[in-house]
Amino acid sequence: MNKNSNLIFILLFVAILGVGVLVGVIAGTQLFDLAFPQETTSDNLESTSDSQSTGSSSDKPVDQTPKKMIALTFDDGPNSENTAKILDLLEQYDAQATFFVCGSNVSISTRTVLRRAVSLGCEIGNHTLSHKDMKTLSAQELLKEIRDTNEKIALHSGTDYQCKVYRPPYGNINLSAMNTLYDNDIRMYSIHWSSDSLDWEYQSRYKKGEITREAAIDGAFQTIVNETGEGTVILMHDIHEITPDILKLVLEKYTAEGYTFVTV
Repeated sequence: MNKNSNLIFILLFVAILGVGVLVGVIAGTQLFDLAFPQETTSDNLESTSDSQSTGSSSDKPVDQTPKKMIALTFDDGPNSENTAKILDLLEQYDAQATFFVCGSNVSISTRTVLRRAVSLGCEIGNHTLSHKDMKTLSAQELLKEIRDTNEKIALHSGTDYQCKVYRPPYGNINLSAMNTLYDNDIRMYSIHWSSDSLDWEYQSRYKKGEITREAAIDGAFQTIVNETGEGTVILMHDIHEITPDILKLVLEKYTAEGYTFVTV
């Protein structure tokens, strides 16, 4: 009888011990989940978020292809008639340009085209007051040529326009002239060109009767084409009669080829 009682006691003890172990495992698991409630869930959320982000890539991607650019530049103006025609064309083709103006041509009579150029997003540059070779000027003369032109541009632009660039007449500049400007707090970039239309030469030959007007326009246009590609800075002059017609051909050709026309 005692043996049977001991056996029953042992079996009950083992059973109770087994139940206790099982309860402990379950309780331990629940405690772990309470201690780290977001670990597994956050991984799932991140996976879901990544999946959603990946799904959004099916939207149309932003075109980051570099644009082919050409900088159109015009010297010696402004001219009320020719500059106005040039601005008409720039607006038509959604193009911009840089106008290097001579201070002697900036006045009440030309302020309308100057202000329109600024309003269209074009850039105004300094081409000196009287188109003199900068290498031949004294420091005082040089400073007057640049400062007076800057002041006239600021006055007649209607926006107190501040020039950041200048173009030396004839492309003539030296270190001495550049240092003179810099030492007198005139911090502007000197801009040259890489494609010269020679519109002034073709205009002269046309006026002399050596060639027809059409030949003059085509000659200048072909000169530009022979020297123009990605990143070219084209030189023209908005004081010449044939220049707007040359510009029209340039805009037609290079717009069709995917170029954008920008300021320098």
